[in-house]
Amino acid sequence: MPIDKITISGHEIQVRHDTSVERLERLASWIDKLIREKKEKFGNISMMRSVLLVTLDLAEQLDSKRLTVEKEIAERAQHLIKEIEEVI
Repeated sequence: MPIDKITISGHEIQVRHDTSVERLERLASWIDKLIREKKEKFGNISMMRSVLLVTLDLAEQLDSKRLTVEKEIAERAQHLIKEIEEVI
């Protein structure tokens, strides 16, 4: 796995990754933007607090997507079971 440097909120970080450098930089830029937005919204908050708020927001979005996917899978499985039962 390659190691590349990215910068988030002025902090340079070496990251070992298994994606393209372009994608890694795009993700770092997105995180940097989210952190800036938190600092603008809440004023003079620490870097740690802004990172934690961004992390919580991203975790909430991920959990929401997970629940949606689980629901879709359950619905598809029920549909397939119904189709199988009709054939049998």
